Amino acid sequence: LANKLYKRTIRSLYGRFPMKISEVLKKGKNKKRGDSEDEESTPSLSRKSTIGGIGKFFGIRSTVKLNKARGDNGTIYIDESEEDVPRVIQRPVDERDLETIVQLNQQHLKPLVAESQGFSIEHGNPNVQNAKRYTYTEQNYDKEKEFYYYSNFSKNEHENYIADDENGIGPIIISIDNTENHFGGFKGLVRTREGDFRVLIPGHKKRKKKALEAAGVRPNNNSLKFRQIKDPKLTKELCSLEVQQVEFVTQYKFGVLLCYDGQTENEMFSNVEDERSADFNEFLSFIGDKILLENWNEFRGGLDVKCNTTGKHSIFTRFRNCKIMFHVSTLLPFTEGDEQQVERKRHIGNDVILIVFKEGAEPFVPSVITSNFNNIIVVVSKLLTEDSRIFYRVAFAEKHGEGPSQPYLPEIAIFPKDEAFKEFFLMKLVNSERTAMRSREFKNKLSRARLDQLRILVRMFKE
Repeated sequence: LANKLYKRTIRSLYGRFPMKISEVLKKGKNKKRGDSEDEESTPSLSRKSTIGGIGKFFGIRSTVKLNKARGDNGTIYIDESEEDVPRVIQRPVDERDLETIVQLNQQHLKPLVAESQGFSIEHGNPNVQNAKRYTYTEQNYDKEKEFYYYSNFSKNEHENYIADDENGIGPIIISIDNTENHFGGFKGLVRTREGDFRVLIPGHKKRKKKALEAAGVRPNNNSLKFRQIKDPKLTKELCSLEVQQVEFVTQYKFGVLLCYDGQTENEMFSNVEDERSADFNEFLSFIGDKILLENWNEFRGGLDVKCNTTGKHSIFTRFRNCKIMFHVSTLLPFTEGDEQQVERKRHIGNDVILIVFKEGAEPFVPSVITSNFNNIIVVVSKLLTEDSRIFYRVAFAEKHGEGPSQPYLPEIAIFPKDEAFKEFFLMKLVNSERTAMRSREFKNKLSRARLDQLRILVRMFKE
């Protein structure tokens, strides 16, 4: 059943079946004192998990809330976690660069991206001064990167309960830690199709009801009965589900396409490495490292790391705690006689974000890209000054209707090739994909996939 639901939902989103269920989990070691903060404490789990790879591709993201729960004595209890404090990033901007940016903008009066039906274009934001382009608030996703259930429940004495509100919210799984904390309450985790809710449950009585109230979950069936599951297999499956949630916010794949003036979509996908692509290759080496795919043991983004069927090399980078694999058109296999280059489109056409490196002076028309899955098209063009300094011009075209993501492009979206721009660019790519996944189109599909996951678990242990 899990396999059938997985394949059905994958095909509905991607139009293909990208990976096998067996390649879901990686064994990890617990984080020890003194380890780098970038390392995650990953539970060591079997590759034969029943849930398999469903969450891997649908981003079953954790909806983390600092919920309040009212105790019997009227006291308000909240989750012990501290409020997130946004980190403001400030990078200096060289005065010489600012002068050059203004001059380059005057030389290139044509827009980088042409207005196109169905797309909102972010050329630059007049409210973001050029001198403050690298001053922005970093969005904090640390809570979603935690192995919360694994760390706070699985290794401690706790209770798991399941129920299915068939005519309402659907399957519900509640986990309650039996260790009373200094607030006089118990940690709880409520899972529904809408997400995971971390709560603090006051008192020893009616803990399941209080957990639902704290999470704001209101079942349609007021007499809903929960069944306690003592089978340790459920704990293992819940850890497996959590691994998929964490991977969703730490692993990304972006398409990269080379484009010359006047090219059709098929012509872009047919471009190969030659003497004209030197600037393109320079840009690739700027955003990531060229890696050998064979025997690659990190995040592979759906690429073949055994038989070179998806090419011999790719571009990979790490950003914060995230791993990013770039699907580069010229590094994917070129098929003679295939006008559409289906093998390349199979990967790049299923990426939420597509980076188009534009050669030439004519504006890029985003509607030329026909994939329904490419929701955000990022256009980048290289500019060279008289003294051979390299700058990049950037524009974002998005069609999911959620608006631009932070950090916003400055009023003149031209950047020097340096580490400050690389950090800015990668952060905007990550945030843009996460924003796209919150759009109605994706959110509904993710909610249905999560519903299938939870329903499988509840049915497994209901009998």
